[in-house]
Amino acid sequence: MALSLRTIQDKNSLGSDAVFHVLLEIIIPGVAPITITNNGEDVTWGSKTWLAFPFDISELSEEGSGEVPQWTITLDNRQRVIEMYLSNYDQFLKINGIDGNEIKCVCNIVNSKDLLNTEAIKTVYFELSQPSTTSETATFTLTADSPFNITTPKRRFIKQFCYWKFKGIECGYAGADTVCDKTLTRCKSLGNSPRFGGFPGVGFGGVRL
Repeated sequence: MALSLRTIQDKNSLGSDAVFHVLLEIIIPGVAPITITNNGEDVTWGSKTWLAFPFDISELSEEGSGEVPQWTITLDNRQRVIEMYLSNYDQFLKINGIDGNEIKCVCNIVNSKDLLNTEAIKTVYFELSQPSTTSETATFTLTADSPFNITTPKRRFIKQFCYWKFKGIECGYAGADTVCDKTLTRCKSLGNSPRFGGFPGVGFGGVRL
């Protein structure tokens, strides 16, 4: 069953004073989640305020062919807000790496007359990729989760790369430095090599699980 923004607009014009709100939560690592709605005014739902912000999703659909569906989302960028977030995200990736730090998106569709109900009419989970910006818009490709995109095993045994988040629980570093390039050399210079999250004992060549 397809549920596009046009369909929602049609449903909103069937005579009832209730409307369907499309609420997006965009989760960009390193910054607070963005919670927006394409409604004309802010919406409070699920203990969050969803700010009125222009965007358009090509279509939300459920595929039966086994293929991983893809859509596009276009957001307003005239104030350069999205461009600023993407710039900060790029700096975050340079420090933390891309593995496990993809941009996520949760799309909730709710009834304006039932906002106390914390269960959405429909919830869809996406990954956002291929960002492209102009002076007016920011466009992403939305890809639904697929079991074929799951990396197994979850962690690869890499010799010189640390998996831990810098200053996170596993890392444990509590000093004054604010940047780590995730290498063993850097970890040693910080006096934190016993907590290094890589596998320096792994040799070169072959596959190790």
